[in-house]
Amino acid sequence: MKKRFKQLRFLKNKVVLITGGDSGIGKALALEAARRGAIVIVVARDKKRLEKVANQCLILSGRPAFSYQLDVTDPDQIDAVLSQIQHEVGGIDALVNSAGLGDFSPATGESFATLKRMTDVNLLALMYISRCVARQMMDQGYGAIINLGSMAGKIPTPNSAAYSATKAGVNQFDNVLRMEVADYGVQVLTVNPGPIDTPFFEKADTQGKYRAHLPKWMFISPDKLAEQIWDNVGYKTREINLPGYVTCLSWVYGIIPGLGDWAIKKFFDFQQNKKEL
Repeated sequence: MKKRFKQLRFLKNKVVLITGGDSGIGKALALEAARRGAIVIVVARDKKRLEKVANQCLILSGRPAFSYQLDVTDPDQIDAVLSQIQHEVGGIDALVNSAGLGDFSPATGESFATLKRMTDVNLLALMYISRCVARQMMDQGYGAIINLGSMAGKIPTPNSAAYSATKAGVNQFDNVLRMEVADYGVQVLTVNPGPIDTPFFEKADTQGKYRAHLPKWMFISPDKLAEQIWDNVGYKTREINLPGYVTCLSWVYGIIPGLGDWAIKKFFDFQQNKKEL
């Protein structure tokens, strides 16, 4: 079992399923997996973008690549697509849950529909897909489940209460799932990145206030992140938290939360945001 687990360090001919694989981190992970010779499967709602990514993967890997249209908030669709993948491609060796969305608004201003949508996509879908694929991996005796959390789940920032809550949930879900599947040779890797240079912020923060408070050097390249993630698959790595200085900040916040609240509000000029509201 351990020997088969270690084989995931080499993705050649391994079947990799990536949710949210049509853009952002998911796309970067798909292309990097293809460069390493994986058989890539991308799922998302945008059929045209999915097909384009799958074609890129085919060219990079020289191996089959697949795309399936999927709304991850629909459990019936999830069941149907996973069944189709099992029959058309085979067992999944590595799963990446990277589908996600955000809305950077004050908690008191969030609508129920927005709260539900974020929870459904960021947390509930991730838990359900992980649960379904984990069963198959336990039967085959190995596998890797990579779930995208966020440093927002460890360090609070103004106007991200709901988003941060979903990402904190990802961390705790993975902590328990990891214990449950470890004896079956299945790795559960939680990835908690800081700000990433993708279109995410343009969608989550339409006013651009969040990005405006962060210098360009703080943003992580999705391609570099993808490389680091795949470099840690097949090992005993539990979490990837980056950049490193943000990890240190999360430790400090846990020890001195009062000081952390003051520093975070000061950095994000939160008092000014409150006046504008």
